[in-house]
Parts: sequence; C-alpha cells; structure tokens
Amino acid sequence: MERGLNKRAQQTMSMPFGLIFAIFLIVVFIVIAFIAVNSFLDIGQASNVGMFYDELQDAVDEAWRSQTSEFDFEIDLPSGIERVCFANLSASITGPQTDYNAIKNYDVYEANTFLVPPEKAEHMEWKLIKHINISKTTENRNPYCIDISRDMKIKKDFYDKLVVIE
Repeated sequence: MERGLNKRAQQTMSMPFGLIFAIFLIVVFIVIAFIAVNSFLDIGQASNVGMFYDELQDAVDEAWRSQTSEFDFEIDLPSGIERVCFANLSASITGPQTDYNAIKNYDVYEANTFLVPPEKAEHMEWKLIKHINISKTTENRNPYCIDISRDMKIKKDFYDKLVVIE
C-alpha cells in the first residue's frame, strides 16, 4: 500500500512539472516569434528608405532626360524621419543650424541628399542623387530641407542642364 501512495505522489508531482515545462516552451516560442517579426519589420523600414532613394533618382532622371519638366514628387518614408535635406556641405551654410548639425558629419562623403534625423534612416542617412543642380537648389538655404508631410517639386527648365529641387 505504501508503494501505491508513493507512485501516486510521483504522478501528482510530475504532472505540474510537465505543465510548467509546456508553458515555458510556449513562452519561448512566442518570444522567438516576436523577435522574428520585429526583425522583418526593421528590414521593411530599411527597404522603404532604399526604395525612396531609388524612386527619387528615377524621378530626377526622368526630368533630366526631358527638355522641360515640372512635377511633384511624393515623399514616402518610414515614421521617425522628419525631413529630406539637400545640401552642398562644401559651400557656406545659410540654412537652419539644427538641420546642418544633423548632417555635418557626412561632409566626408560624396553626397547631396540627407535624411533628418539620421539615426532613424536605417543606416542610409545620405545618398548622392545624380543630375541635381545642388548649387541652384541650395542657393537661398543650404541645407535646403523639405518636411516629409509635403511633396517636393522636381523642376527642369528648357535651358537647364540639371534638375532643381524646390
């Protein structure tokens, strides 16, 4: 009889351990799934920044190839990015100091387009967009920044060789 009680006690004790272990495994799987989904979302935001640069380059190229062109370009960037700035960092700075402070460390790169704040740009803070007349784009304000809630105007007149961003 004593043996029967001992076996029942073991069964009673092993049941909660099995249940606790199963719950622990479920929690581990949920945490791993959350980490995986979060990493895929980060990849999605990085791809949005890369796609923005590609679409902007395509729009500038389209305007550059035409004799004359003027159209609005919709800015579509992930949340956290506030402005797109165009700057000639080798020229004198005439724009807001806060925008310049955000991008001044990128003067060693051959770049003319910057995202502010840079830490939200998924390691793609700057880019050289070809065929932009950066001196004309930044003649009144350097850096020239556009809030992402607005559209940017891409423009090329008949006698212009390069595109101006307004």
